Amino acid sequence: MRGGMEYENVVELMEQGVEQVNFVGCLTNLFKDIVMAIEENDEILRGLCREDGVVYAICELQEECDSRGSLILKKYMEFRKLARLASDINNSPNLNLLAGGASERPDPREVELYVEEILSLMQLGEDYTEFMVSKIKSLTSVDAELLPRATKAFRNGSFSKVIQDVTGFYVILEGFFMVENVRKAKRINEHVPDSLTTSMVDDVFYVLQSCLRRAISTSNISSVIAVLSNAGSLLANDYHEALQQKIREPNLGARLFLGGIGCIKTMVGLKPNLAY
Repeated sequence: MRGGMEYENVVELMEQGVEQVNFVGCLTNLFKDIVMAIEENDEILRGLCREDGVVYAICELQEECDSRGSLILKKYMEFRKLARLASDINNSPNLNLLAGGASERPDPREVELYVEEILSLMQLGEDYTEFMVSKIKSLTSVDAELLPRATKAFRNGSFSKVIQDVTGFYVILEGFFMVENVRKAKRINEHVPDSLTTSMVDDVFYVLQSCLRRAISTSNISSVIAVLSNAGSLLANDYHEALQQKIREPNLGARLFLGGIGCIKTMVGLKPNLAY
């Protein structure tokens, strides 16, 4: 299969020390090969063994996915050194918002790149699994005992288990990215003219919204819950304390009040244009 050749090419590129290796393309072509093999031989399989033949073929090819797909994901985790990166993040003594950054910390921009790659791999796996399971369930004349066994092969196979490992790394990296960018929002916080709040408020909620949208895009309920929990904890603890520190600043109320007056004047000036 083409996926096998591409996997060997990926390994060769890793050994050469190439900085960018297309794991997403490699996994995509593996799935394409499997789906095309089923679609192109559908009539032959039905003619030989009716719909049971289609299910048996899917199960056989799923073994290729479990084998080759798992290797691709494991090589990706090795290539990006995700285990070491996650360990560095978890062992960092100052991941709360108020503490200063450590001298040696992962680069949030690099972490976001890894997050996007992981999301692409996770989405590919989810789309492939949903397609194959829906195809199995669409067959109406399959042996009653064969159907649940076939669908179970997709949910409990080795590829699914490795995807769970990748998902765990995603949650850790997303949490780190969230904290680091909220810290940055606090560091560059400034008074915004004609605004009732400082820049930190908008920046923080933009970061949280972006991270939560990414989590939702995974269609993985565990990821969504974990990222949502991290966001809630960040707001309830670190962000709340940072906000309290800002509120205690002298003359803050007067500055915001004047900003509010500016907002009101701006809105009054806009009224004629809005009243159509």
